[in-house]
Amino acid sequence: MIGGVSILSLDSKGRLAIPAKHRETLLSAFGHKLVVTLESQDHLLLYPEPNWRPVEARLLALPTGNPTLKRYQRLVLGHAETLEMDSAGRVLLPARLRELTALDKDVALVGMGNRFELWNAEEWDSQTADALAIDPADLAQHLGDFTL
Repeated sequence: MIGGVSILSLDSKGRLAIPAKHRETLLSAFGHKLVVTLESQDHLLLYPEPNWRPVEARLLALPTGNPTLKRYQRLVLGHAETLEMDSAGRVLLPARLRELTALDKDVALVGMGNRFELWNAEEWDSQTADALAIDPADLAQHLGDFTL
């Protein structure tokens, strides 16, 4: 399980240092390869390579006759790149992906169970504030019987 939020700084080359707590888990459970891709304009997805393969298969199985789904496939699959952690636990994020998501210096690495999301730190703070402002009654209406 990948969880937690870490606020980190990209170095001048665009490298992300995976925090030690995640690096050890990634290396022991998944190996040193990660797949990064674009899903939306505000964040990147970062998967351990074994966790990416089923996602990739589901994306490839989408109906290709639907223009919207085809564009989504192109977005996610077309931007997917395999990254290798170096001996210091860093990965070089592709410049184009950093540019498309406004990742410059300070970033938030957010654990999401089977993957990470990578956000501009200020945008992540805004997302957090928005989530904290959700009306509990409205949330309960959407969650139904789900409880933590």
